Amino acid sequence: MDDFLDEDLSEFSLQEVEGESVVLRPLGEADVQPLFALIEESREFLSEHLPWPAEECRSPEDVSAKIDAWDMQAQMSNGACWGIFEKGANADLKIAGCIMLGWVQWKNRSATVSYWLGQKFCGRGLATEALLLVAGESFAMGLNRLELTSSVNNPKSAAVARRAGFQEEGICREYECLHGHFEDHIRFSLLAKDFC
Repeated sequence: MDDFLDEDLSEFSLQEVEGESVVLRPLGEADVQPLFALIEESREFLSEHLPWPAEECRSPEDVSAKIDAWDMQAQMSNGACWGIFEKGANADLKIAGCIMLGWVQWKNRSATVSYWLGQKFCGRGLATEALLLVAGESFAMGLNRLELTSSVNNPKSAAVARRAGFQEEGICREYECLHGHFEDHIRFSLLAKDFC
């Protein structure tokens, strides 16, 4: 067991992952306009529970810079972002949102995960499937623990975590300052040994 824990894991494999209803893939310049359009049409909806739609990604150039930052994180093996693409008829793919790994700590084999979907893509199981796919990729890369938080005022996001098998660990009091007030968050985790 000690050899396993001492093994240096710093390889980060960011590749396309296909599921039943979604395809996850790293974002590129061709995705800037569609992603910006998705954010624009869902900005009010997203801003209800997220700080960044009101503050960031206000132009296609902002979205391009964000994609470049995610790419740099992946190159440094400390984070990643996949676009969540819904499969459509005739093998068409429509960008539905994003799922991100962050705060990758190779020594502890842990990372955080977050996700969002455009309003018209919610309620179809896409976020749950994307979360399961990222969990599988993360554990295959050698991570042992994924964690995420969800505002206590966002039960739909918490339901995604629960459907993907994440276990509730407790409440993080006043975890986030959102639109001028503090919100408590529920902390969830999923361990490699829990993942089937």
